[in-house]
Amino acid sequence: MPKLDSLIGYVSDDANGSAHLKDPEARLKGGRPCTGVTGTNGNDENDLETRGLCLLSLDGGGVRGLSTLYLLRALMLRLNDERKASKLEHKKPCDVFDLIGGTSTGGLIAIMLGRLEMDVDECIVAYKALMETVFEKRQNYLRVGFRGMIKPKFSSKQLEKAIKSVIECQQVPVDEPFHLKTEDEDSRKCRVFVCAQSKETGSLALLKNYRRKGDDPGEATIWQAALATSAAISFFDEIKIGDRTYIDGAMGANNPARQVQNEASKIWCEATGDLEPLVKCFISLGTGNGGINPISDKAYTFLTNSLTAMATDTKTTETEVLLRWRKYKDTRYFRFNVEQGLQKVGLAEYKEKGLMEVATKDYLENKELRVLNCVTNLRTKKYPPNREFCIEQARLQAQEDSRPQLRTRVVTGTEISELMDRANANLKKPAATVTHGDLINAYTDFHSILQAKLRQQPPATPKELTQIHDKLRSTCLRLSHSQKLTPAQRMTYVHEAEKFGKRAVETAIASQNNNRVVQMEFYLACAKAREIQLRSEDAQFECPTLDERNDARENISVAWVILRSVENLDMSVYDAMAKESIRQLGLNL
Repeated sequence: MPKLDSLIGYVSDDANGSAHLKDPEARLKGGRPCTGVTGTNGNDENDLETRGLCLLSLDGGGVRGLSTLYLLRALMLRLNDERKASKLEHKKPCDVFDLIGGTSTGGLIAIMLGRLEMDVDECIVAYKALMETVFEKRQNYLRVGFRGMIKPKFSSKQLEKAIKSVIECQQVPVDEPFHLKTEDEDSRKCRVFVCAQSKETGSLALLKNYRRKGDDPGEATIWQAALATSAAISFFDEIKIGDRTYIDGAMGANNPARQVQNEASKIWCEATGDLEPLVKCFISLGTGNGGINPISDKAYTFLTNSLTAMATDTKTTETEVLLRWRKYKDTRYFRFNVEQGLQKVGLAEYKEKGLMEVATKDYLENKELRVLNCVTNLRTKKYPPNREFCIEQARLQAQEDSRPQLRTRVVTGTEISELMDRANANLKKPAATVTHGDLINAYTDFHSILQAKLRQQPPATPKELTQIHDKLRSTCLRLSHSQKLTPAQRMTYVHEAEKFGKRAVETAIASQNNNRVVQMEFYLACAKAREIQLRSEDAQFECPTLDERNDARENISVAWVILRSVENLDMSVYDAMAKESIRQLGLNL
């Protein structure tokens, strides 16, 4: 389940496999979450929380790499706001991440962040300028050359010039090697690799700024490495470095998360390959669900097929990596990728900068809890990993592995029914007797049911999913009234209520039941009213405008009127909710 317990308290499993609240006040008293195997001797120097690996994977996707940068900016902005409040110095991504890997667009960004040690805002400015320089003017319109070869659409010389300009602006010699020599590889601040494809063999090639034992770091300069990872077929020319020729690596590793975890294993746990005990935070950033828009000419169907294969490979890798890290989803492994709004943005459509920013912002507004969990993880990073840390974590993991392990069970239909009965029983108590712990336990049970239904075969019906999403919405909304919580924590629950409310509307639409859709829209409008009320009551939140209040009242009123037309519907509950929600808005009926 999402780590709502990280804001409230610790949830654990009892001997019967039932989730319960150990201490609702633990988090509020400064309790510390355990996100991995840690030492017990009180020394935090080899502790996973302070020295564990932080990994960053950056997808390819042409100009949509700007969305990747906006995602990373949101994480780093929140992290540095927290650090500023504690009077700590500002950190750049190269100060936080031990390994950054990228492909194509993601490779360019990886070089800027890790090798050139740029801040995210610097990257955004440089990236926008680079996009305009490179994609503003086509040199060919996908014409086929004399020998049947595809001519590149855009000028590789312009791309080279733009990349060199970025390097020079960072006061780095333009022909400096990508591999940065050091006497002690363990002391390297931030390792970076980019994915390209060897034209001679068709195999994936990693160009690195570091050297592993037995590795030949190669002779690429920074700008050559950037060109190699960017040399997308039909967009730019291939590039020759020494005796080898490269094109971009998107066809084999558009989502380089698999390569990031493989490289991390070879660097820090080559003997065992057991990476999980060493990783504190693994972040994978996508470029958005972009569809297959850039090529429409039927004469080049094979290129469209290549783009389709690239998109499929990206999703396949995402699923594969999530399967490996499923135990740590949203605690130590985080995948951020804009789901809606970028489908029509082609790989070279640089003029859609505004759309990319808005779509990414909308996506992040629905991922606030995940962003908070991710930043909370990153905040405790203190030291770079070293040999002693790797040895200590391997020892602790060996101890953990020697203990009897509980077998993962599939939740049966009968157990789902029991969980539902138990959760409902917690909520059906007289209102004055329902405790904060009752609500937390109900949330835990409802979320377990949701996860079970999402995995079950045959799949759950839209009606069933609507029901459980609405249960979670209602429970989160009730938690937003808990006096045990701070205003910020109450607001987090309101946002969760809105998130589940939106999902309930979506699944209700899929169920093709108009009455159910109106009910879910009414509940969602009431959740928005609660958000506006909290924003009105506490100065730390942005004060709602009168237009926002009026819009919220109109949404409630419209759904309320439509509900009155539904036959055999007891309106007493809806009438009470509507009146209370409009009161929360500070408006008259």
